[in-house]
Formats: sequence, C-alpha cells, structure tokens
Amino acid sequence: MSSNFNFTYFTDYEKNKNIKIGVSAIVGKISKQISSHKAGWPTMIVNQLKHAGYTDVTLIHDQKTNWSDFEVIIIEHGMEFKGVFNIFGGANDELYDQVKRIFTQGVRLYSLHVDMPMIGDLIKVRHKTGTEQFKSLLDKADIANNICTTSIPRVDFIEKTEKLVFGDSHCFSTYRPGFMVSRHDGLTMHGALSRGLNTYVYPWTKELIVYMGNIDVRHHLMRQADPLVSIDKMISDYENQLKSLNLDSITVVEVLPIENVSRKIPKTGWYKKMPYFGTWEERSALSKYINIKIEMMCLANGWNVYYVPNVFTNEAGELDFKVMEKPQSVHISREFHYWNYEENKINDKIQ
Repeated sequence: MSSNFNFTYFTDYEKNKNIKIGVSAIVGKISKQISSHKAGWPTMIVNQLKHAGYTDVTLIHDQKTNWSDFEVIIIEHGMEFKGVFNIFGGANDELYDQVKRIFTQGVRLYSLHVDMPMIGDLIKVRHKTGTEQFKSLLDKADIANNICTTSIPRVDFIEKTEKLVFGDSHCFSTYRPGFMVSRHDGLTMHGALSRGLNTYVYPWTKELIVYMGNIDVRHHLMRQADPLVSIDKMISDYENQLKSLNLDSITVVEVLPIENVSRKIPKTGWYKKMPYFGTWEERSALSKYINIKIEMMCLANGWNVYYVPNVFTNEAGELDFKVMEKPQSVHISREFHYWNYEENKINDKIQ
C-alpha cells in the first residue's frame, strides 16, 4: 500500500449498493475451512463490503464459478502474495479454468491491495510445461496483459472510515465492522516504533486498535542483553508515540501466550533459520511481562486493553492448539476471531 496515504477505495468506484459482487482468487482458491488464517482475510473483506452497504456479496470458493454470474468481481490474490503466484500442480487444466476467467465479458474487475498482476506473463512463462488446454491460452497472452493493465483498477480498501486496526499479521483477528485494517505481515513492535507510528496511522483516524509484539517475543527479545529492559524501553516509546497521535480512542491488544514447542512452524515464520529463540519458559515470562506493561500503560492513559481471551490458554498455560489455524503455523483460527463473520456479531467463543 502507498506510504503517502493516497489510497483508492471500492466505494468510490461502485456507488450502487445493490450490485452483485463476488470476491474471488484468480489463481488458487479461497478455502472454506474456518480454521484457515488465509481465508479469514477475504472473509473479513466480505464483512467490510456488507458494512459499507452492499447487499449482495458472495465469497467464491469454487474455482470454476462463472464470473459472468456477477456484475463485479474483486480479485483477492492471497495474504502472502508478493507479485509471484504460488501454483500447485503446474500449468494444468485446472489453472486454465482459473486463468481464462480474466476474459469474462460484462463484469467489472478490481484487484485488491495490489496492482493487477500480468496474467499474460504468467501464461507465457508457464505455457511450455502446460497441458494442451493451457497452451491454447498463449495466443491470448497479450490480450490478457492489456486487460490487466487497462481494465482492472487496484483498490486498497473497501471504504474510508475514521476507525483503524493496525499491526502485524495477527491484527485482523481483532477486527470489527466499521474498521479499516492495515496489516503488515512480519511487523515487529521495535520496527514499527523505529519507523514511527505516525507513518502507519492515517491522519483521519480517530479510533485505533493496535496489535504488535508477538514477533518480538518469538524471535528477538531473548537475543537482547537484557530482555526486560528492552521491553521497558519499547513500552515507553510505544506510550509516547500513541500519545502524540492525539486520537479519540485507543485499544492496545495484548500479545499471545506461547504455544507448546512441538508446534510445527512453516519456514516463512522462521528467523535466522529458527522457528523461535528462547525456551518456552523464557518467552512465556516475556509475554506476561509485556502484557503487564501494556495494561499499566493503558490504565495510566485511559486507553482500552484487548485482553487475551481465556479460551486461548490451556491448563499448562500454553496457547492452545485448538484456537490456532490448522494444521500448523502461529495464527489464531478465524473461528476464534473477535468478530463472528457468519452471524455478524461479537464471537461468543471468546467471551
């Protein structure tokens, strides 16, 4: 997203709130599993659309769903998309079925969060190893690139509001309707404070939910000469920077308990070839300490605390695997997010 806060909004393009909207991947698919962290993001996008007043919104899971059944398709490229598609199974007939949808007539397409990737380039790179059906797309590769360049605008957010959830990849688990969400995967509290919260929080924001610190506890604090002193310094800086934002309302989210070390963590979550640094006991003590400091900071300033729900912790004091995404990784399952997207209310499971 742009660092100068010059964003584009879906509501500026589509004024008719009764249009039929689909939210879909173009390569790969959006999982139906409630335990899927990645599917939680487009599920939240659907809720944002409904909050913005759109009455007919569908999250598309089936890769063969006909886009011509919709007036608008918002293409969601996946939380981990960094410009290159992660393709499983190669350039097969299934990929053909997905990619050919770029040529759908009579539907308005939008690319969510990023400029539309060049589907024609994907076709050109993959066609030599593709099935005969996929190879048939080669003659249309330049047409596909022209569509991506001229006919699919980027939208950064669904709507502009004065409420913001900001933080690392965990942050949108605390989403509630009416909030924009600025998610920065891999963001540390130390890194955000070094850059300055004012460079992340939008000038029009009045109400903020901020969620950072889990990555600091997992990878970085036990590498410091005195981790508790490092936390004290960060929290002092955190407090001063939050004060300087002059917001009407601030909610600070506590960091998570530490899961059992048997948990498998994908290499994308490793740092310096390690899934974490420090023993469970050491990191657990740090998470408790940083949460005490967060509570003290909020109490002193009249800010709110988003406490870790009791259901997150098992009898051993660990982050319970049952609330985490399956089958592995570090995030909280959508089943235990603050907001119940299906029933559009606060999630009973975290009460």
